[in-house]
Order: sequence, then C-alpha cells, then structure tokens
Amino acid sequence: MKKVLFALLVVISALGASGCEDDPDLPFPETKEYPQIYTNVTAENAFKLTEVQGTGNAAARFDIQVQGGNANEVEAIQVYRQFVGFNVPAGTTAPALGVGGPTVLLRTVPPTSGTIELTIDEVIQGLTRATGATQAGARTALTRASLRTGEGFRFTYALLLKDGTRIEYNPTFLNAPFSGIVTIQ
Repeated sequence: MKKVLFALLVVISALGASGCEDDPDLPFPETKEYPQIYTNVTAENAFKLTEVQGTGNAAARFDIQVQGGNANEVEAIQVYRQFVGFNVPAGTTAPALGVGGPTVLLRTVPPTSGTIELTIDEVIQGLTRATGATQAGARTALTRASLRTGEGFRFTYALLLKDGTRIEYNPTFLNAPFSGIVTIQ
C-alpha cells in the first residue's frame, strides 16, 4: 500500500510540475533602461548683467550629454526652463533666492549630446517673478531690466521616444548634474 501511495504521489508531482511555467518576470518585472541627460554648466556659461540689462543680444550656452540606455529609441529631447530669482518682499534689503513660477518649454532638440545656445529674450519669455515675500502668490512678468546678479534659470528635460512615450524627469532630477542653472553675473 505504501508503494502505491508513493507511486501516486510521484505521478501527481510529475503532472503538477509539467503544468507550471517559469515566468521570467518573477519576482521582479523586466526593467528598461533609458538614456539620461547630464548638464554641464560652468561660470563661463553665465549671462553678463551689463548685456542682459542693455539693448544688445545677451547670450549664454550650456552643454548636455546623453548617456546610458539605447539612444536610438529617443526621438527628441525637450528642454524646459524655470526662473530662479529673488523674492521681492517690501521693506527688506536681503530678499531670498527661490524657485517658483512656471516651468516653460524652451525648445525641442535632437537626441544627441551638444551645446545649447540661447538668448536672454528667448529665455525670459513666459517666465514670472514673485512680487511678495515668498514664491507663492502674485507674480509679474520677467523683463530684462528686472533681472539681478545672482539670479538665473534652471534647465530640465523630458525624453520623447519613437514609440510615442514621453519620459518626464521627476523632482529628484532637479539637482546637478541632471539639471543645470545658468546664472546672471
């Protein structure tokens, strides 16, 4: 009787084992690695205050480097800008530097490493400055004359893939080298 039960147990085990499939995604699903964009901004990349507040064509540049993943899957890179400026509290001589206001598309560029050249008029279009003691509340349009030394612009990115997917970097990418700030000196 023990031999019959043992044989029955072996048959059930054999049938059960052949019915299972090995799922390659267990215990974790397959991950896909996408390229990342690194920003290289140096002191030479800054806007000059005298050029910004003058009538000339104030220009700056910074480099981006695309690394990792399969760059062939990327259709384009969207470059975004945001103003990093002083709060303007009434009656204080030491306003605080803060990030606020809209994040606006600057332009869409090819999915390759390279230099992004920009003019001050192109960068300030659509950006605003806080009018109170914090970045929340009322805002006013940014002008060349309103810019000051130490302020700047943060540049961030999104990837547009050939399959229609859009990868937008989350707030953890708001620090160097994943984003960059071009300052006014």
